[in-house]
Amino acid sequence: MIDLLIWLILAIILVTLWLNYRQHNVPWKNHSVDISKFCFPRDFLWGAATAAYQVEGGCDHNDWSVWENSYDEHARPRIKNGAKAGLAADHWNRYRQDIELLQQLGCNAYRFSIEWSKVSPQPGVWDQRALDHYLEKCIYLKEKKITPFVTLHHFTIPLWLDEKGGFETPDAVNYFTDYTAKVAETLGAYVDFWATFNEPVIYAVMGWQKGLFPPGKKDLYLTAQVLYHLLKAHFQAFQTIHEIDSQDADADGIPCQVGIVKSLLIFDPARKWWLPDWLAAGLIDQRMNQAVLEAFHTDRFRFYLGKMGYYRRSIPGLSETLDWFGLNYYTQILCRLNFHSESNVRQSANPHLAKTDMDWAIYPAGMYRALNRIKSYGVPIYITENGIATQDDELRRNFILEHVDAVHEALLDKINIKGYFYWSLLDNFEWAEGFDRRFGLYHVDYSTQVRTLKKGAEVYQEIIQSLA
Repeated sequence: MIDLLIWLILAIILVTLWLNYRQHNVPWKNHSVDISKFCFPRDFLWGAATAAYQVEGGCDHNDWSVWENSYDEHARPRIKNGAKAGLAADHWNRYRQDIELLQQLGCNAYRFSIEWSKVSPQPGVWDQRALDHYLEKCIYLKEKKITPFVTLHHFTIPLWLDEKGGFETPDAVNYFTDYTAKVAETLGAYVDFWATFNEPVIYAVMGWQKGLFPPGKKDLYLTAQVLYHLLKAHFQAFQTIHEIDSQDADADGIPCQVGIVKSLLIFDPARKWWLPDWLAAGLIDQRMNQAVLEAFHTDRFRFYLGKMGYYRRSIPGLSETLDWFGLNYYTQILCRLNFHSESNVRQSANPHLAKTDMDWAIYPAGMYRALNRIKSYGVPIYITENGIATQDDELRRNFILEHVDAVHEALLDKINIKGYFYWSLLDNFEWAEGFDRRFGLYHVDYSTQVRTLKKGAEVYQEIIQSLA
């Protein structure tokens, strides 16, 4: 028995040493950033991103418009300070002005989303005025020589679909396909880059596991089911866009490229010497990252349900539905095994790193690690979101410099990165955080709608102009 115990302890030590070695095998060193040494491809896309509900205003007929007027089980408003999106940044009416702000930065690409509830106010009913609005927006972008990246779903669904059960039901897959077809028919002549879903895992987890987004449920099985339906909807949307969009908007010989946008959080053990914390980090990573990453490699979706085991489904052909991969990267999270916490894992920010106003640790090396993790798909990678909410101008400047530097380091290592989009172009309605958290390159005075470039944000302009 003593010999067995010794061997077990030795095995645990060896596994822990191996895990530490594997993680630190990433060649990353913190260093001062020199813009003059950046060397990006001439066709690299520099852009900024927004989402319709967060900036457009007038999004009154979707699930979030109801959610922000409701209360939780403790009679507290769902949104911090009881905020309502309302007019938001009035981007619906001011998009030309905002595109010109993009142009002043030197950007040559803009990622934005379509508000499904505006395009389709009822099932099978299409609002031509809304479709024309997005068409005019794309035409204006092309006039300004800015490449449009269109996201079809960025967290909101029409109220009528929410009342039918939303993505809990398989019917939502076909409704999304119909919506995709209509938008592709309308915008195809001006759009070559399509993202089906923004952060499907975050959408499912926040709405069905944590209950912080609509519909406010806390059911791990439903979380997995929603995520499965989102992947099926992506599969069908990919096929649909390729069938419909045969017009080459940018004259590069490729009529359309379809991808998905995945948030990749870096989950590390809080105590690298303690094997249970490595297990905790692995369990959370499986849900938040690996389940979807694996599905796009193997056509098999496997989502960890804790004591219930795994939710398993097959989606034949899913691995062939990525023309490009969209990476959203923000932070690292430390994990500690704790049986009194949700999912038996306590998550926290690294106490030794600077924090954003979201209390997220600033960890540029995580960008490099994330890019290395997804390079195996063999498709072009676009950083579709990366940004900071802060009132500290120097922190903002350093964040941008250090994360673009991490992208540059990955490029030097031959990772196929084609573009970088800062989140966000404008201050906006930050979901459950309301208007308190400001990610924008441009400050928005919501009482006057005046936009002002923030101090520290001008470094993004400096980077782009230095490469012109």
